[in-house]
Amino acid sequence: MARTHGTRRWRWATALVVGVSLACGVGAAQAKTRLKASHQFAEGDVRDRMVRVFAERVNERLGGQVDIRVYPAKSLYKPKAQWDAMRQGALDMSVFPLDYASGKVPQLSITLMPCSVSSMEQAMSWRDKPIGRRLAQILEENGVKVLVWAWLDGGIGSTVRQIRVPADVKGLKMRAAGKKFEYMLREAGASITSMPSSELYQALSTGVLNACLTSTASFVSYRLYEQLKYMNAPRDYAIWYMAEPLVISMKTWNRLTPEQQRVFEEVGRQMEKDWVLPQFSKAKQVLAEKFSEAGVKLHFMTEAEFNEWLAFAQKTAWKNFAETVPEGKELLRMALDAMK
Repeated sequence: MARTHGTRRWRWATALVVGVSLACGVGAAQAKTRLKASHQFAEGDVRDRMVRVFAERVNERLGGQVDIRVYPAKSLYKPKAQWDAMRQGALDMSVFPLDYASGKVPQLSITLMPCSVSSMEQAMSWRDKPIGRRLAQILEENGVKVLVWAWLDGGIGSTVRQIRVPADVKGLKMRAAGKKFEYMLREAGASITSMPSSELYQALSTGVLNACLTSTASFVSYRLYEQLKYMNAPRDYAIWYMAEPLVISMKTWNRLTPEQQRVFEEVGRQMEKDWVLPQFSKAKQVLAEKFSEAGVKLHFMTEAEFNEWLAFAQKTAWKNFAETVPEGKELLRMALDAMK
């Protein structure tokens, strides 16, 4: 009888240990942080790869504590809807063109201002200069935090004629990308239709547009060489540079542990040094190769052409930004100081 009681006690204790172990296992599984990262770009685009590399490095550093799932090609949110989704905490992360939010935060137009950035290196240097620190502050005040600072250069494509100087856009139906680019091109005589870059192919194929500005990466990943006949491509000079960083919702950021926050920031900073500039800078070479293979007539902007755009931008987009946007004059001054 004693042996039977002992056996029962052993079985009960074993069952208790197993139960506790299972409960702990479930708790550990539930403790894993799962985040959603959304963007509008095609899978394999350099911006898509940026968020995936970030996720891999974070996962490696944190031993699988954080699982970042990537939703490319506007499969989770439409491009501009990502801003409000992050502010509300419904979306955790995005590779987000900052000017897309300039309708709600007009100061962000400085991140796509004609002729205000001279190179990718200079754009990346904003991060630790007064202009970058002020932008980070503005973003966090609006519920979004920069994780990886990233910019892309861009060009001007057309189905009608080569666009070299402002006078060439007169009468064209254009997508400009950015409110201040739109203002400048309207002043030059273009008709403007606003849309995200993911809609350009359809708009060009149906005649809604016959010219557009967008990033080097978007020209390629959206196969715009299949629609365009002329391309003013960036090489030594470009009038179009846009901030497209990897950002995180402040609500999500505040839910991370201090260790997770530290790792996120360290991984982001390291990627800015060893990944972003080398990878993003390749986009203009890929553009030249793809468009040349497709028979698109390429033009590379000259210094004289750039200076003509600069003079026109100063009296249109820059003037309008300084006069109509809160802090506009100061932000523009800081952006220009960053060029020195």
